Amino acid sequence: MLLILDHYSTQPDWNLAAEEYLLTRFGDSLFRLWRNAPCIIVGRHQNTWAEVNVPYVQQHHIPVIRRLSGGGAVFHDLGNINYSFMEPKPQGEATAGTFHRCTRPILDALNHIGIPACLSGRNDLIINGKKFSGTAQCQMQGRILLHGTLLYTSVLSHIGQALQGPCTKFSKKAVPSTPSPICNISSHLNNALPVEQFMDYLADYMGSRYPNMQPYTYTSKDLAAIQLLADSKYGTFAWNWGEEPQYAQQMELKTSSGNLQLHFDLNFQGLISRIRIYGDYVAPIDREVLEALLIGSLPDKEALMRLLP
Repeated sequence: MLLILDHYSTQPDWNLAAEEYLLTRFGDSLFRLWRNAPCIIVGRHQNTWAEVNVPYVQQHHIPVIRRLSGGGAVFHDLGNINYSFMEPKPQGEATAGTFHRCTRPILDALNHIGIPACLSGRNDLIINGKKFSGTAQCQMQGRILLHGTLLYTSVLSHIGQALQGPCTKFSKKAVPSTPSPICNISSHLNNALPVEQFMDYLADYMGSRYPNMQPYTYTSKDLAAIQLLADSKYGTFAWNWGEEPQYAQQMELKTSSGNLQLHFDLNFQGLISRIRIYGDYVAPIDREVLEALLIGSLPDKEALMRLLP
């Protein structure tokens, strides 16, 4: 059975807390459509200071929230629709297979109304060469979350301003997001529906695709637990910004999972004694585990690549 959740809140920290709560507290397969008020969402492994135009977001009071999944930074507003799939991890399915399987219903829903949308590269959805959606995923407690954006009537000019790097000070601090030409879905429709009605269309299409889909409404217990998680984690400076990394050495590794930027110190024997990993990548294990794996290693690219899963 697939549960579909109503789109309840547009508060960014609440919505990101809901993602973690639903992923870790439910055993069912879930589908969710939701929106955020203007905000920036950064990937789990990114250096927020390198991704965000700090003066711009401060001036416009734009919250910056870190999500559970990897990938790059994105700008959300009420013209952007987010979708999420959560389910027990299929045994033996590769990351690329999950991206293809979970984005297929979204692409089919768009193709059904004449929009030539398709999957491009590792995790982008495009229309005529322009990106309208980025996707990311993570795994926790034997379950998988895949979620993505759908630019529908977003103010595209705000995206470049909010995500513009502040200065070259951070140019090598972390692997930055890669900008791509973008477009809104609505610009490819002759008679575009209001965003709320387009969300209803997507929900109805999913219902036709999954006849066993059932609606789920948050209980008072759910709401209280999500709010607690929003207050204690997703609304905090420590989670969303952290500290600017201060390490003596840097190294970039290009892997099949994406790009990793290593910041590390060496001990008197020339071995890695302290390390922090940033980047735009999807890894089968948490960053903290990767970092622990590399402590005590030689800072040699080939040797480090052999240690990475």
